[in-house]
Amino acid sequence: MLRQAFLTVPREVLDAARVDGAGHARLLWTVMLPLAMPVVVTFTLLSTQDVWNEFLWPIVITNTANMRTLPIGIFWLLDAEGNTQWGVVMAGAIYVIAPLIAVFLWAQRHIVEGIAAGAVKG
Repeated sequence: MLRQAFLTVPREVLDAARVDGAGHARLLWTVMLPLAMPVVVTFTLLSTQDVWNEFLWPIVITNTANMRTLPIGIFWLLDAEGNTQWGVVMAGAIYVIAPLIAVFLWAQRHIVEGIAAGAVKG
C-alpha cells in the first residue's frame, strides 16, 4: 500500500526537490510524506486495528489470565451453556472499540483531505 502511494508521486516533484538541494532524508520528510499522508494514516489505522484485535497470538504467548488482552477477556465472558450476560459483554466490547474509534476520529481529517485531493481534476 505504501509502495504504491510513493510511486504515484510525480518524478518531476522529486527532481525539483533535488535541484533545490534536498537530500534523501529531507526528500522523505518534506516532500514524500506530506504527499502520501492520507495513505500513511490509513495504513496506520489498519495496522492499529489488526494489532489491537489480535486473538490467537496473545492466547499462544501468554501464561496467565492476567496477561491476556481485552478480546480474549470478552470471549471468556461468553458462556457455552447460553447463560451469557450480554450487558457485560457489550460493555466490554465498548472498551475494545472505543480506542479504535478515538484514533479514527483523530485521523479522519487526513483521510478526508486525501479523498478531496484525489477528486480534483487537473
